[in-house]
Amino acid sequence: MASTSPFPPKPVTEKSQYHHFIPRFILRNFAYASPKTGHNNKRGNGRHGKNQSRGGSNVKDTVHALDLSGATAQLVEAPVSRTFGLSDMYRDFAKARNQHYIEEQLSVLESLAGTVIATIRKRFEAGAADVWMSRLERDTLRKFLFIMKYRTSNMHARFCHESAEEYCADDRERLLAYMKKKGFVKPVEVWFDNIKAMLELKMDPGGKWMEEIRKRAYPDDAKWFILHTQGMYMALCTPSTLGDEFLLTENGYGIHEGPVSGQIDPKTGKLTTTCYTEYHVFSVISPRLMIVLRSFLLPNPLEDNSNNIREFRQTWYQQCASLHNFPNEANSILADLLISKAKNSYTRIVDGQAVFLDGEDGTQRASHRFGFPFFPITADQVHRINAVMLEESYRISTIVFWTPAAARKTIDYYLTMPSDRRFKIVSSKSDDRRLVFLRKLEGVVRAMGSDVTAVYHTLVDTLTEEEWLEEFGRFAAEELPEKPTAFMQLYMKIGGSRATLIKDIDQGKRMVNMKIKFDVWSTGLDERFRHTIRENLRAVFCQLPVRRVWYYLKFYRAMLFNDGVPDETSTRGDGMIADGPEDTIARGMSQVIRSQDLARLMFAAVLKNIYLIQHPDCDIYPKITSYEGLRGVFQSGPPVEFSIAGELSSFSYYWIVIAATEMPIDTGSICDCAIEEIEIKARDLRDSIPSNRIPDGYINRFWTTDEIIEMLIRVQIRAAFSELLGGKLQDAALELKDVFFNIIYPSMLN
Repeated sequence: MASTSPFPPKPVTEKSQYHHFIPRFILRNFAYASPKTGHNNKRGNGRHGKNQSRGGSNVKDTVHALDLSGATAQLVEAPVSRTFGLSDMYRDFAKARNQHYIEEQLSVLESLAGTVIATIRKRFEAGAADVWMSRLERDTLRKFLFIMKYRTSNMHARFCHESAEEYCADDRERLLAYMKKKGFVKPVEVWFDNIKAMLELKMDPGGKWMEEIRKRAYPDDAKWFILHTQGMYMALCTPSTLGDEFLLTENGYGIHEGPVSGQIDPKTGKLTTTCYTEYHVFSVISPRLMIVLRSFLLPNPLEDNSNNIREFRQTWYQQCASLHNFPNEANSILADLLISKAKNSYTRIVDGQAVFLDGEDGTQRASHRFGFPFFPITADQVHRINAVMLEESYRISTIVFWTPAAARKTIDYYLTMPSDRRFKIVSSKSDDRRLVFLRKLEGVVRAMGSDVTAVYHTLVDTLTEEEWLEEFGRFAAEELPEKPTAFMQLYMKIGGSRATLIKDIDQGKRMVNMKIKFDVWSTGLDERFRHTIRENLRAVFCQLPVRRVWYYLKFYRAMLFNDGVPDETSTRGDGMIADGPEDTIARGMSQVIRSQDLARLMFAAVLKNIYLIQHPDCDIYPKITSYEGLRGVFQSGPPVEFSIAGELSSFSYYWIVIAATEMPIDTGSICDCAIEEIEIKARDLRDSIPSNRIPDGYINRFWTTDEIIEMLIRVQIRAAFSELLGGKLQDAALELKDVFFNIIYPSMLN
């Protein structure tokens, strides 16, 4: 009989591993055989590269690197095996076994993507004009490119905290709420779970994967993944000039080209990013080959032959630019890259437009193939791309390059290029990190034989909040056209001016943040208590200037509906912020509504409008006033059917539950609507309708007698609306009537 040990088995201790966040198969494209190991590199570096065959082994194990970790930068030889990685970067210490499962799954994707990239390199080195790949290969590469962006050291720094309280990214409230919902303890668990979800995701040709990843991963990052893969197209670029090369920086796969706007917190002096636009994203394959992802916001000559597509693109470009501190400068410095979308196997070009081949109907199929040309780009464009990389290198420790001569040339370009709002802005502090970085680069290129001096711009001391707003207000006043736009005319109609614009925008955004914080703080509490909190917060907001409430409601609606997919709530308006029912009130009702009630009615119009957009199948909510009445419907059980004014309406149990638990706002009776003419008429009607003589068409077992009378009054006021107010409102009467009786005080048609 076998004996058993009286001691429990010791837990298996897994060995520490060095995890690369830039795979070795990419690094080897920059590597050479180190003389110290006696290895030789038989292989050149691609088109126009020099072969270095000197016999012996073909192991490339060393790269030229710029070490930025010390007080001064050093030119070093770095081993491929220990470059661009961290020990246990993806190790899940919360698991008892298989703690390196993320790294193992990443290696599978790297193997698949590495095969595709190897094919690209072989075609490139053979002098081919393009490379063709299947839809599966393209999608694998696109997933790999996002994972490369998402697995960087920057993302590690974002998520790797010992507790949730230490998480400080701008999505803090949303992430903490998500962690609570999913039962995560540390932010890094969310990161690991997201990576796992993306790695396991099957990207079907029909696009069902987009809905799947929304359900499976943290929503903010799931949307980011979708936008990265669907909102940008891929192109292959190579320097047209011999001797020009791309740099490979530590954070290179996480860098974009495009404007970034922010504001300095007067209390801390820190710059907080408020908006950024990704026009281009870069993925270096080798010193002379790069994958460039270009945003759909930038012009595309072939697609822009369609007026609808061109206008759609221009509208979204203007929308994005308008969100920045300096909209007129929110452009791309690489808009002149002569690149285009890949060719494909299912369309052909006829008269400048793509048309489907016979047998194709627009269905995306796994059998489709895509042809990617190798686009030559100018020396200046190569230097600009490298400048974007260098601009974001002040917080990293390593830059890899192929030849010292090419590295010196491109660093010289960066140091001496003019400083503008996007490049080489430093503070007046002597230890400013970007200034220190520029000094390090100066020292390196001088050691390489250069004599250039860095050109940069020094900011004055940090402004106070009031000074910043005043300065920004002056800039806005200069930038705004002399003749106010329709949007500005409306803003000015409710009390705004050029002088108050920036302050109101800032305060509107702060109000949204306050609303979010209250919602996050109260998560898990009784819904009636949360409802009371929201009502109290609205009451406070309604005491603010109505123009500020107007901005707040626009920002709030944009936050709810802006998920990267254009819809009617985000594309209407004159190019700044989407139009909505609050504008109808501002345009016309401000002439007849008591001024102290304008904000209250704007709240009612916007919140109810949002609710109806979110619940298009919910038809019962607009016809019942009270919370208790709706609860009565809910308690009656599914399904519910009843007759209203002779019409049979059927409502699903699901929508009744939603309506019963998420009443956005109670506007009360139309007898207190803040329009004197309507109030007088409504109160007269209320006094004249006997409770025991209600018409049969209005009797409903789910409503109280007061609610039935309220509906009768609304129907009659609706019929008399133009007569009561038409003289004051004139052309705006129909628009206001629609908002008033379909949203704020909904009623049945008479």
